[in-house]
Amino acid sequence: MIKPVFNKSMSSAQLKQRLIKLVRLYPLLALAALLVAFLLGGFSERENPLIAQSKVITGLYLFIGLVPLSFIIAFIVVGNASDKEFTRNKSNQSNLVYEDAFDLPTQVMHGYKLAIITGRSPTLTGLTGDTYLSDSSAKCTITPAHVPPVAGCECGFYAYKDLTDAKFELSINPGAFLLDVDLYGLGFTYQRGYRAETQVVNSLTIPKRCMRCRILPPSVFVTTYRLGYDDISWWQWQVRCVICSSSFKDQDKLSIEQMSDKLSLKI
Repeated sequence: MIKPVFNKSMSSAQLKQRLIKLVRLYPLLALAALLVAFLLGGFSERENPLIAQSKVITGLYLFIGLVPLSFIIAFIVVGNASDKEFTRNKSNQSNLVYEDAFDLPTQVMHGYKLAIITGRSPTLTGLTGDTYLSDSSAKCTITPAHVPPVAGCECGFYAYKDLTDAKFELSINPGAFLLDVDLYGLGFTYQRGYRAETQVVNSLTIPKRCMRCRILPPSVFVTTYRLGYDDISWWQWQVRCVICSSSFKDQDKLSIEQMSDKLSLKI
């Protein structure tokens, strides 16, 4: 049975994932279109082509113009659906009222998330730029008086429920690492994940291949100095193979065991 690319039951996040996967296929589709155009005589001057050269070129122009435009429109539609979904979820937060804290439903919140490792002294850093330890309680940087998570705020630790979702996000954030986490305390559950008060990082998974050459297996962590926008700069750690790490000084390297000790978690 053929699995549909899109269906009505998908969330906006799932639709976005499918769109990104389709965008990744576009270079292959473009090469296939060029090959078909070549076979049909679109790039030759022979007298009796299978299809008139002008028609082949016109079709190629339509493909090059309409397919990217379709992707742009699709992303706009999905973005609008995501905004509506966020507004709908926020309006439902008024129902989060319990007379007694002991009446709150309980649930095991085990999930997955992404983080990069920054600083001369290695520190876990979320994709939003917030740093944390392997065992931490969340702090609200917008309203310090909050004890995260707060229904009307975005504070708290987040995690995906499904490993597949986390791995997909990892594919579009190649400098990040995959974390296995448990969340505790007061928390909210969503369609694809959790938001909670405290977090314990169980383990960090390193990629099977060097984060630079993408060929050889990694053997050591190295740190490089990164420059960002608005004069923001930072040290970022990556795991690399023997060859790609050979030019680094000893003070800019850590073995996998040393990094595990520094972060106080399993690698």
